[in-house]
Amino acid sequence: MDRPDQEGSRYSWFFRIFGKPKQNTSPSAPVPTKPQKNVEKPIERTIAGNFKTTFSRNNRTMLEQLNESRRYHDIIKDVARRYNIKPSVICGIGSRESHWGLALRPEGPTGRGDFSRRRPRGERRGVEPPDGGGYGRGLMQIDYDWHEFARTGKWYEPRENLIYSCVVLDRARKFFDKKAQSLNKEQKLRAMIAAYNGGATATLRSIKAGSDIDARTTGHDYSKDVLNRSGWFQLHGWE
Repeated sequence: MDRPDQEGSRYSWFFRIFGKPKQNTSPSAPVPTKPQKNVEKPIERTIAGNFKTTFSRNNRTMLEQLNESRRYHDIIKDVARRYNIKPSVICGIGSRESHWGLALRPEGPTGRGDFSRRRPRGERRGVEPPDGGGYGRGLMQIDYDWHEFARTGKWYEPRENLIYSCVVLDRARKFFDKKAQSLNKEQKLRAMIAAYNGGATATLRSIKAGSDIDARTTGHDYSKDVLNRSGWFQLHGWE
């Protein structure tokens, strides 16, 4: 989950959670990378409830993440049911954000990511969080600067981290239900996912400009990549 830029408006309460994506910075530690893909023949599935994937079924990197995700099986199923978000989508986001903890330091739900150095903001006077490096917190990488939960909440507990991430997704979905009613089901799903990374208002701006939904996300591919990963998790039993 990347840092959105602040922008004042009558929806300022929402902008504290959503907004423009952060400017690119050079991290001082390795960040999650995409697993190697099988370029021979993609496994095609319809977008309505199942997703296509270009990852090989036996992709070793993804299999490692699958094993990690299974540690949180009951939690994922519970929060997915509570917020009406497909478990495979949650799995895809966790894969993209932290490789389900394998890309964090230290590895696991108590780990951190995004070791960039940022300009001081608010009560944070240094270039790093006062409690140590790493702006991304936990499995779903909740951003320290833009989410009170990442500063004072139990982000290091898998259940709390996953619940909060689904709250963010649910708010984004409701935002687009109200502000972008012309989007079809696939586009709304992608917009919700893109907003998790780049911010709801920034994503809406891209949509209104006729740009790709991922235009303002990290790598300009966030929702596409998440759903690609989600499709792979579906091949391994995640709905």
